[in-house]
Amino acid sequence: MGEGTPAQPGYQHETPEGIWEFVCTEAKKLLGQSFEAAHNQILQQKKEYPFGATIFLTALEELQDVPVLQVPSEGIQFPLVGIVNPPANETLEEHLEKRLQEGYGTLKVKVGFELEKDIKKVKLIQDIVKERAMLRLDANQGYTFDEAYKFTHSIDPYNIQLLEQPFTAGIWEPMQRLAEDSPLPLMLDESIFDKDDVIKTGELNCAKYIKFKLMKSASAVAMAEEMAIASKYGIDVLLGNGVAADIGCYHETLIGYNTNCWTAGEQNGYLKPTVSLFANSLGFENGKLIIPPNYYPELDEEVLQHYSRAQMHIGI
Repeated sequence: MGEGTPAQPGYQHETPEGIWEFVCTEAKKLLGQSFEAAHNQILQQKKEYPFGATIFLTALEELQDVPVLQVPSEGIQFPLVGIVNPPANETLEEHLEKRLQEGYGTLKVKVGFELEKDIKKVKLIQDIVKERAMLRLDANQGYTFDEAYKFTHSIDPYNIQLLEQPFTAGIWEPMQRLAEDSPLPLMLDESIFDKDDVIKTGELNCAKYIKFKLMKSASAVAMAEEMAIASKYGIDVLLGNGVAADIGCYHETLIGYNTNCWTAGEQNGYLKPTVSLFANSLGFENGKLIIPPNYYPELDEEVLQHYSRAQMHIGI
């Protein structure tokens, strides 16, 4: 199984239509090839079509039973991040208490909108949460350097885990300058697509954390290798795609488990749809994604048929 999630503008040029065209074109070329040959062929497309390549590469790696995608017989309980996004019928305090009661030890707060309002919001959340959870702040490329500097120097860092991607992806110089004296640890996400980006982060010493997503690394094996490179530079790693569905969240959890990466993950996208792609759906309990013992995912064919917009059958 493989999944591509082109749902976030600002990550890549790939669209759902473009990925579907890529999948249809490449699938025909793979007929009759060995797993290794097919994997090598798609790997050559990774740089230009990472989201589309993920669909093939992870499926092929799963079929080859690569170590990083193996399921432990005892199952997995993987800590997740709780998203702070109050609905209209909840106050911020009610919403935060609900997230804490659900067992989350790390909460993610979106900033990068209006600087003064962002600062006020984070301070209020800090006052409510106190030491009961760490706060992960995501600026989503929303700040100028001056705004990011003021933000990082206006927030008490006592329960702040990190500030994620304050600047536009691929803009390295402001990250390096900000990292020199930021009271808040910094993390890159949108700027990281391959090992060269990881190495550049380490050499510039511009981030304490890197967040890895399978849809960018395109391959579970490549993602594990990139995470290992980051660790060699002393960079802390975490993972997870909040817009991935069951397949992507399942694969990312296996990668986290098998690389011993236990920082709260963001592979919570499987909790957002009203239905699961799996007949035996992934679980959730006490802030953790649950993969049961001796688990093997089974696709729900009725759900797939109901929500499919296009299908193609290829056979020899």
